[in-house]
Order: sequence, then structure tokens, then C-alpha cells
Amino acid sequence: MTPQSPAKATREMVQTALLAALCAAVGYLFAAIPNLELISAATFGCGVWVGPKRGGLVGALGAAIYFGFNRYGVSPPPLYASQILGFVLLGGAGGVLGPVLRRVPWGAAVFLSAASGFVCTLAYDVLTSAAVWVMAREQPFASVVWGGLVFPFPFFHALGNTVGFACVIPAVMRALRHRRTV
Repeated sequence: MTPQSPAKATREMVQTALLAALCAAVGYLFAAIPNLELISAATFGCGVWVGPKRGGLVGALGAAIYFGFNRYGVSPPPLYASQILGFVLLGGAGGVLGPVLRRVPWGAAVFLSAASGFVCTLAYDVLTSAAVWVMAREQPFASVVWGGLVFPFPFFHALGNTVGFACVIPAVMRALRHRRTV
């Protein structure tokens, strides 16, 4: 690993902060619309752009801002931590899948993006359901996690993110391709 210049390190730090702010802003933009959120797709797309490490950092910072300054108040600590961890995974997953998405045809990129949205949303919902179980512990763990996945909200959450990722991520890929040719 070669050391980078201070100017490049500063540029990457500022870019990471701006992308995290962008993700939080996208979250606030759609907060009033039930079952529609694009902060997950924005975080995943940022990971596609900047790679897994910085994508995870963008996810952590963006989620900390969005969930920490929520109009309903900050979540209890176990839930807040699981929300942030879920977005670290989203940004990291985008970074890991970015090179694959760059190499496949457009139709395959749409399908992989949709599948990524579905799987990442389920992982996020399992994490947050587990955090709720840690806080309540009134029912067996498996019933809380399974119940958190089969009730209508998680189903529509996964469905919405499947469609959102299928629409947003290929557009991000196209913009990145265009940016590299300019």
C-alpha cells in the first residue's frame, strides 16, 4: 500500500463526508412517504462508486446523521447501533459488487441491483428485528426475527428497495461510466 498525498487524502475525506450528507439528505427527502426510502440505494450506490471501505464509512456516517437527527428522536442504543451497522453493510456491499456491476451487461446489472436490494433489505430488517428483541426479550428470538420479516412492513420495505435498487443503481453505473470518459 503506497502512501497518498495529503491533497488526495483531503479530497477523499471531503468526498466521503459529502456522500454521507447526500445519503442522509435523500433519507430526509423521502421520510414522509410510507414504505418508500431511497437512502439504502443511495448508500449502496456510493459504495459502488468509492469501494467497500469508504462505502461502509459513508453508510455509517450517513446513517448516524439520518437516524441520530430523526424528527421522532434518536432510536434506543441497540436499535441505533443496528441501523448504523446495516448501513455499513449496505455501503460495503455496494463497494464489493461495484466491479461486478461494471462488467456485466445492462440487463444483468438491473437484475443484480434488484437482487442486492432485496437481500440487503432483508439483512437490514433481520439486524433491526434482532435489536428490538434485545430491547424487549418478551418473545423467543426466532419469532421476533421471523415476525419482523413476514409482517407487511418488511415485505413492502424489501419490495420497495428491490424496485429502487433496480432503478437507481444502473443509473449510478451509467453516470460513473460517463464521468470516467469525460
